[in-house]
Amino acid sequence: MRRVLAASVVAAGALASCAAPRQTLGTRSNVCFRSLPTARAAVREEGRLVGVRLASRAHLLKAFPSATLPAGRDFCVVAFSDDFHVEKVQHAAGAPAGKYAVVIVTMRGTTVVQTFLVDRVPLHLRHR
Repeated sequence: MRRVLAASVVAAGALASCAAPRQTLGTRSNVCFRSLPTARAAVREEGRLVGVRLASRAHLLKAFPSATLPAGRDFCVVAFSDDFHVEKVQHAAGAPAGKYAVVIVTMRGTTVVQTFLVDRVPLHLRHR
């Protein structure tokens, strides 16, 4: 009887460890999820989240040539969809209005660099 009980406890422990909850998507963009509150505040809690992505400085400058980025190799990009206007977002750049607000945040996730208002998001932001 003890052997059956011991085997059951070991089996249950093994199964539980396989089904442990995870807080990541398994992508490089995981570090950017801590930037969500900062990005949400930049659009004043408006809009629907479109996606989050880690992007290199070079990639951002290609997508947004007028971006003024501080020193740093990578940045977090968070996009929201809604009808956005310059006066309703923090650190606005680009067009005076747009269907999307693309918020560029530092890697630490605490500082908004710029918020671009666009009608088409120039980066792929959805998790595959």
